[in-house]
Amino acid sequence: MTAGFGLEKLGILSARYPRATLLFIAATLPLFLFFAARLEFNSDIREIFRSDSQGFAVLEEVTRQYPGAGRDILLVVEGEDVFEARALNALRFLHLDLSLSGDVKYVLSIFSARYPPDAEGNAQGLFPPQIAADTDLQKIRKEVLTHPLIAGKLLSDDSRTTLMVIALKDKERGVDELKKILASVNETASSTLEGSGLRFSVTGLAAMRVEIIGALIRDQSRFALAGLVLGLGLCWFFFRRWAYVAMAGVPAAVGVVWLAGSMAMAGQDVNVLTNIIPVLVIVIVFSDALHLLFGIRHNIAGGMALDDAIETGVREVGPACVLTSVTTTLALLSLALVPHDFISRFGLTAALGTAIAYVATIVLVPAMSALFLARTPRKRAAGAGEYWFASKTGAISQAAARAIQSSPRAIAAAGIALTLVAGVFYAQNEPRYSYQENLPEGNAAFEAIQKIDARLGGANALRLMIQFPRTHKLQSDKTLAIVAKAHAILEDEPNLRSVTSLTSVERWMEGGGQARDNVFRFLEKANSPLSSSLSSRQNNSVLLTAQIPAIESDVLIPALEALEKKLEMLGDANPGVEFYVTGLTPLSARASTEMIGKLNQSLALAIGVIIVLIGLAMRSPLYGLASIAPNLLPIAVAGTFLYFNGHGLQFTSVVAFTIAFGIAVDSTIHVLNRYRLARARTKDVDAAIGETLKAIGPVLIVATIILISGTAVTVISELPMVRLYGQITFVVLLTALAGAMIFLPAILSIVDKWMIARSGTAPKKTPKKMRKKVTGGVR
Repeated sequence: MTAGFGLEKLGILSARYPRATLLFIAATLPLFLFFAARLEFNSDIREIFRSDSQGFAVLEEVTRQYPGAGRDILLVVEGEDVFEARALNALRFLHLDLSLSGDVKYVLSIFSARYPPDAEGNAQGLFPPQIAADTDLQKIRKEVLTHPLIAGKLLSDDSRTTLMVIALKDKERGVDELKKILASVNETASSTLEGSGLRFSVTGLAAMRVEIIGALIRDQSRFALAGLVLGLGLCWFFFRRWAYVAMAGVPAAVGVVWLAGSMAMAGQDVNVLTNIIPVLVIVIVFSDALHLLFGIRHNIAGGMALDDAIETGVREVGPACVLTSVTTTLALLSLALVPHDFISRFGLTAALGTAIAYVATIVLVPAMSALFLARTPRKRAAGAGEYWFASKTGAISQAAARAIQSSPRAIAAAGIALTLVAGVFYAQNEPRYSYQENLPEGNAAFEAIQKIDARLGGANALRLMIQFPRTHKLQSDKTLAIVAKAHAILEDEPNLRSVTSLTSVERWMEGGGQARDNVFRFLEKANSPLSSSLSSRQNNSVLLTAQIPAIESDVLIPALEALEKKLEMLGDANPGVEFYVTGLTPLSARASTEMIGKLNQSLALAIGVIIVLIGLAMRSPLYGLASIAPNLLPIAVAGTFLYFNGHGLQFTSVVAFTIAFGIAVDSTIHVLNRYRLARARTKDVDAAIGETLKAIGPVLIVATIILISGTAVTVISELPMVRLYGQITFVVLLTALAGAMIFLPAILSIVDKWMIARSGTAPKKTPKKMRKKVTGGVR
């Protein structure tokens, strides 16, 4: 049994029957294209945190009792002073025009403000029917800015920014329908506010869903195109032959089609995380294809017949490609252990992508080689462009070999020290997350959210649902007393702003001399949208809402814990009454922290399993142990990068660690595989090190350049979490190359020399001239 468990023989089979292989793939490809065209996109941020946890169940229950949250469209309007007569008249007309839309349930704005009700329960509007030149706007401004239901929520303190909340009718809508509604809102606002001196922007979760879908679609096309173009361009630079370029590019394109079709068949949509899997497939295919093509080309140049060159290349390189695919798949499958569908389904889909990448490479590269290289000249001109790069990479590999042969202990000690120091910085990273990191940047909707955070209460909401027992009379003084205490607790929390509850209505009514007894009577008579958002007689519950600006999870979670302790004390004083703190922001803060912990565990498990697998595949426990530090180094250095850049540990970064580790360990496996073959030919450790780096060094450098170039396309994404993935992958891959070419061979040198010395069969040292010859140029 080979290190590849015999799976590399699939490549030998395809090389023997190349036409039948290519014909079969060409015949089945339209089926995958058919399903790929039906691949759907998902922009629901809540799906990121869906799980069987109590926190998500509470969010679902609050949403059921108080529907409409997340459907609102927020219209941010700015000007030098919205309380100018011309601006106010335009805003009033805009409020009315939006209310007349068939999709709109109601509109909330400063024109929703009312004076406290009179004895008959009638509440007049703060704004007169007509705003004329003699209207006392300063008086109205003052009343609006002190209104308990408006101040800090719909109007900024400087009166330069106002907010309109457009609530859509209770109905689930697809992205296409939301696009039409948003286009209508934009058109209405644009025409109504023209000439008023006011500017507007549209945001809210409905708008952000549309923006996320747009960003995902743009990313998909950019990533696939840029990845293929970069990969093909680099292949041309390295090989300078179109045949080799096609043999690397076609498997990558086929792999992406197979992946997209398989995702559609399995019902897996494209979200902010699965968005990166096509790039993963492309870079894995290019990397493995390069190893195979370099091996085949080297054999042809050595005088082998084409069939023998392909079979020998597959037998020598194939097992390492199998093992690298297995280790990457195992690393990704570890994500399936995380109890969040968003992460676990990503892990399964990415693992499928890795398997697809291997099959596309091992089947297509040998088959295409058998056909495309049949007429390729076996001897290349000495001045061919590929030799420039080969000489450069060969010189680097030669320098690395000389350094290892002369100072293996110093290099190993430096590598271990660097791993330990970087590991300390990795451990200093605290879990940190803000759900806005899933939103695309650089567009009007995102900028509008930032304006609401800066000038109003905040674009995010914390919801406190108080669930009363069925025997409790909801419309009672006791209800209002409990709500007042809970309202005060929320107001005391410095991270929360603009609390709205029955207490807000009570304070507003007190301004007109109304007693507490009239609160529920007034709300029932008014039958306004405000009533249904504050209490539910059907469910015997009330709802309090506090606005939250953008805040990191490491700040919000302690605040939530302190808040819940106070509410627990309030619950102890009122047996049977339950308090539930929820909302997308609190849920995402807690769920992301839990995710990060689980992801760290799955990463540690993946590292342990892969190290054991390497030892078993190489038939040497010592090789497995020797690879521990070089494989940990890239993760530790990437953690240091996060620490000094202030990112903290986000679930995206830990997922990136897992993916990048699965890819980076490929370099380790290829070095171990080549070193094992070299040691089988010579007992001289220094000679084996030189031969290994001569054969594998240039290929590792080329493969790493392609891997980095392929993943680098993610840094152009509009989604911050996707960009962070690209940055982390860059750091991990670059560090992994140094670890595989310098750190790992130094450890292998020390271990094998120690084993030889211990057995007492140390060979004679290779003469310096011979050593130079072994580590010399690369073809």
